[in-house]
Amino acid sequence: MKTSSIIKTSLVALVASSALLAGQLYAVDNTDSTVKTEQVAAKGDKHHGHKGGMHKMLRKLDLTDAQKVQVKAIYEKYQANRPERPTKEQRAAHKADMLALITTAGFDDVKATEMVEAKQQMHLQKTLTHMKMQNEIYQLLTPEQQQKFQDKFNSGKGHKSRY
Repeated sequence: MKTSSIIKTSLVALVASSALLAGQLYAVDNTDSTVKTEQVAAKGDKHHGHKGGMHKMLRKLDLTDAQKVQVKAIYEKYQANRPERPTKEQRAAHKADMLALITTAGFDDVKATEMVEAKQQMHLQKTLTHMKMQNEIYQLLTPEQQQKFQDKFNSGKGHKSRY
């Protein structure tokens, strides 16, 4: 009787930890891939990182020199306001918290939910900020450029959706 209870508890903990780790692996993979794609973009790959997407689209819109200066100013404004990445110590502390949550005999749903919600909130803020920046840049375009932008955006040539 006692052995089956221990096995059931262990199995539940294993399933819960697998689910939590899977979510964290995807979250970690997203942040790691952001760093990797920025490094690849710095080496000249135009299909990944910040040198793809909006930059590629803007190059096809034949911006005036004045528009290029304005776009650069918008990029720099948002770059300056970007929150700093967690330090190595903060990432290690988060990893330790996850390990403690996973390995504890009683799974703490509240703590796990808080951790997931914090990660989702950070992603939400990052996405909203990026969309605001894109909106500001779009507003700089002439009506003809805006139409061309919309046409290219809708065609999505060679672009794989993240969602």
